[in-house]
Amino acid sequence: EALGYPTKDENDVKIIVLQNEEMEPTILDCDYEIEDKPTFLTVKWFRDDKTIYQWILGKAPAPIPEFKNDVDSSYESSTDPNKQYSSLALINPTIETTGDYKCVVHTNTQSFTSHQKVQVVDVRNYTLNLHHNKIHNETQLECTVTNVYPRPTITIQSSDEDVVKREPRVQEDEDGYFNATVVVAVYDTEDDPEAYQCIVSFDGYAKNLTAVGTSAGSAGLSHVDMNMWLFCCLYYLLSKLKVVL
Repeated sequence: EALGYPTKDENDVKIIVLQNEEMEPTILDCDYEIEDKPTFLTVKWFRDDKTIYQWILGKAPAPIPEFKNDVDSSYESSTDPNKQYSSLALINPTIETTGDYKCVVHTNTQSFTSHQKVQVVDVRNYTLNLHHNKIHNETQLECTVTNVYPRPTITIQSSDEDVVKREPRVQEDEDGYFNATVVVAVYDTEDDPEAYQCIVSFDGYAKNLTAVGTSAGSAGLSHVDMNMWLFCCLYYLLSKLKVVL
């Protein structure tokens, strides 16, 4: 009877940011130690509990036919013959590559299971706009992001870093990508406009998409990260000093 080994969970999420050019494989390792020379050894990889790859010691590794374009079965992870093809090499990633991955190892005396979460981020074709709309006695700032993955969080923040709004309306399109909008009313005067930025963030991903503007109607271009925020702060400070740009 096989001995059960403790399950290993990887707390860190592996992020795959999709690129327009060819990408290197993403490697998921299956860490285990074999005590004796096994008479048989099998390694199976699952994504969301669906088998995608299998290797049996002494035989050629093979992805499940449905996933043959998603896995590089020729990747060798170790010179140890008991681990030679134990890792999973993910290729041609799409948003469907996102999921909970599980490696299950069996020998005649041992078993081992490990888990790894993979999150794909796709912002290759996004749009991000911060619009200024004057309605009666109030000014509305509307931030809209389209064609992103995964589900985004949108925050509108003032120049003094006060959070103004963080409750986007989010819709998922038929391809699995997300569009989201946040609208907030502000009450700055035209003589004393406040600077704002719209920040689009994704859970587990360190980089943000941002757009900048003011309540007087000056909206910035969308971009990755927060470089333009320096300009926005400068604008705000100069407006306070009544300096004409």
